[in-house]
Amino acid sequence: MKGTNSESNEKLNSSDFSTLHQNDWMLISAIKSKDLVSIDEAAKLSKLNRDAVLRSAFTLKELKLIEIKEDAKESFNITAEGERFLNEGYPEQKVAEAAEKGTQIEKLTEEQRRVGVPWALKNGWIDVSLGKLKLRAKPKSYALTEGLKQIKEGRVPDKKVLDLLISRKNATMKVSKNYEIRLTAEGKKAAEKAKEKPSSEVNELTHEMITSGKWKEIVLRKYNTEAEVEKPIFGTQHPLTSYIEKVRDIFVSMGFEEMEGPEVESSFWNFDALFTPQDHPARELHDTFYLNQPKYVSFPNDVAEKVKQAQESSWKYSWDPNIAEQTVLRTHTTPVSARTLVEIAKKKKTPGKYFVIGRVYRNEATDFSHLAEFHQIEGIVVWKKANFRHLIGLLQEFYNRLGFRKIRFRPHYFPYTEPSLEIDVYLEERKQWLELGGAGIFRPEVTKPLWGDYPVLAWGLGLERTLLLQMGEKDLRKFYQNDLHWLRSNAVLKLKQ
Repeated sequence: MKGTNSESNEKLNSSDFSTLHQNDWMLISAIKSKDLVSIDEAAKLSKLNRDAVLRSAFTLKELKLIEIKEDAKESFNITAEGERFLNEGYPEQKVAEAAEKGTQIEKLTEEQRRVGVPWALKNGWIDVSLGKLKLRAKPKSYALTEGLKQIKEGRVPDKKVLDLLISRKNATMKVSKNYEIRLTAEGKKAAEKAKEKPSSEVNELTHEMITSGKWKEIVLRKYNTEAEVEKPIFGTQHPLTSYIEKVRDIFVSMGFEEMEGPEVESSFWNFDALFTPQDHPARELHDTFYLNQPKYVSFPNDVAEKVKQAQESSWKYSWDPNIAEQTVLRTHTTPVSARTLVEIAKKKKTPGKYFVIGRVYRNEATDFSHLAEFHQIEGIVVWKKANFRHLIGLLQEFYNRLGFRKIRFRPHYFPYTEPSLEIDVYLEERKQWLELGGAGIFRPEVTKPLWGDYPVLAWGLGLERTLLLQMGEKDLRKFYQNDLHWLRSNAVLKLKQ
């Protein structure tokens, strides 16, 4: 912009009224000899509809050509529920009556238990002991009932009572606004200029005007190109979607092929195939979502036989196929890697580099740093000559391309990889190291029953947590709250490279 809105207004007010719309001129001309005029009266005088008058009035107000006097009037009405409570009494009043008789709570209606008991307790009318109501103070009158009566009679109750009635949705408030307008001194100057306006002035050059040659006879209205306009709202990708595409591009550019697998998974692929014993705590209900429908999912018996041998040989227990076919929402994306190893063994795929970005589920309470449903990123390398140095090199390259420059690796323990490590990245703005993912080489007990060979390199990280760090945000729940203001102001442009 060449100047501010106020600057352009000053320029306009100095005597240049050429950018005014025809409706603006009609309104100015119609009320030039009037003092305060209502919007309805201005509509009659100008022969414009009410909405057009309002639009022009507020436009002219911004240009300091019109003054607007606003009068707001509040009115109150009783809702259907409020009407019922006025006629029948409030639930808490009925609870107080029941308490006088020593009634058991279970004999109250659902509304009396849900609404009446809490309000009766809050009002100090009753006590509850061993499921029985006891009267403390019998109310002679109730302020809410009196408030409803006052509204019905056209009076306004005490503010505290009124606020309570509105919050309980027993009453509603409606604000009616009335406007009166009049020209300013500058507006009266504009009214004189109205006589000079050419009658052929138009707002828009049309196709017909051009083809017929009428454009030669008309005068186009000037536009104020320096006036402020609303910021346009464009549709953009969700930050998660953009980040998933970024991670996918990194994997593909490094020669990886994408894997796919179901989110509803059998315990066999989610746990057993990954050398997790059937009595492991991770299988408990407080960690895993089990499904009632479908309750069981089949798995390949030939692969299961090899997994059974590995489990019983190492964990010294009797492996139960009934537990393995229980259905879960997958708790990680590694079952997809397990399925891919079997496809490689059956020559449906070739050994190589694979990745998956998928949604996983954990049965845990959500807070700013935990989600029950989130995305996981995983990569594997299936190659007989792969070693630990290859793994570290791939990790270094992957995290560098993801935007992290300072990386370190620490030894760690994971159930189905050995050796294992954790990946930490250094955040300059926080001056601290943060753990971002885990990696290792799949144990032979995992790869030999599935692929028939060893080794397989593997690593994974949580997508949301990684993105949160790069955006400088603090709450994981932001990604799933559908907050349009946050989404518009937190495009992937904010990612720290």
